[in-house]
Amino acid sequence: MKNNYICSVPFTSLEVHENTGFLCCATWLTKHLPKNSSPKQCWESQEANDIRDSILDGSYKFCDENHCPHLNAVKASTPLPSRTPLILQHKLKGRVKDTVEAYRQGNLQDPVNLQFSFDRSCNLKCPSCRIEIITAGSKKIKEVQATIEEIENTYSQSIEQLYITGTGDPFISVGFRKFLQNFNPTKYPKLRNIHLHTNATKWNKKMWDSMPSIHKYVNTCEISIDAGTKDTYENKTRLGGDWDELIENLKFISTIPTLKRIITSFVVQQSNYKEMYTFRELIYSIFQKRAKVYFSKITNWGTFSEEEFKKHQIWNLSHPEHSLFLEELNKTIPHDIVSTNMHEYLTKGKYLFE
Repeated sequence: MKNNYICSVPFTSLEVHENTGFLCCATWLTKHLPKNSSPKQCWESQEANDIRDSILDGSYKFCDENHCPHLNAVKASTPLPSRTPLILQHKLKGRVKDTVEAYRQGNLQDPVNLQFSFDRSCNLKCPSCRIEIITAGSKKIKEVQATIEEIENTYSQSIEQLYITGTGDPFISVGFRKFLQNFNPTKYPKLRNIHLHTNATKWNKKMWDSMPSIHKYVNTCEISIDAGTKDTYENKTRLGGDWDELIENLKFISTIPTLKRIITSFVVQQSNYKEMYTFRELIYSIFQKRAKVYFSKITNWGTFSEEEFKKHQIWNLSHPEHSLFLEELNKTIPHDIVSTNMHEYLTKGKYLFE
């Protein structure tokens, strides 16, 4: 079935990481772009074209359908989210169609969506992500600034969406924070949206007021939380976090009028799966119809040993709590604000995604 679709992401989007890049979420791809390469080199590399070609030939051989929520839905024969980048081949139209056809003719277009993921600075130590708090030093801050300048010199004229950030926190990173506070819209004439991906621990009124030039562009965001209660948040999934401060900030964020879509992400693992339903209800109570909740499988980013990771893989059929996980998942999903990459564990025929 997946060969009936074209995924637009590799033709339109680039994630810029430290000395490399990705055409999609690093978890969702098995093929990486060249290391020690500039954003332009990554975008135009043979590896990038191999990924694009695998989309066009329908094999998707470099995509992990167990982690990509869109391919996961196709695999499980469940409805796709309304905002999916997977487009039926016979329904390609507009700019996406033109971009894909241009590539077929050997004319690769510049990316329109660009993600800043080249600073991992964050104020929290989350076991699923890192084993220590990461803070950029003066040398790293200069490197971040240099990469921002390189992006602006290369792609700012084509960028329609900036995504900041997928590897740290935009309000903790000195380089990203200064970029947002001193944002110059004239450098990005086609910009329509700035998507902020954050833990929200520092997204308060004072911080927001220090960035007036970005306000009209921030239409979407993703807030990574991974817990539905104070104890789990502070002692299991967000070490160093303050639950009460988080809730206060979420309530402030709910007052920002430009935000049309507020995604809250929850990485499902043994320590928090019993709070999925609680989390869904909490998020809806704060954000109402603007809320979107994304439940995803935990990934081992090198923070767990193989045995430790097995304990967290609650969706594994051999896990002793797997049946309890199924109960919690199917109690929480379907719901019209929820999406997931765990479609195969849902009771078929009961989906209301987005």
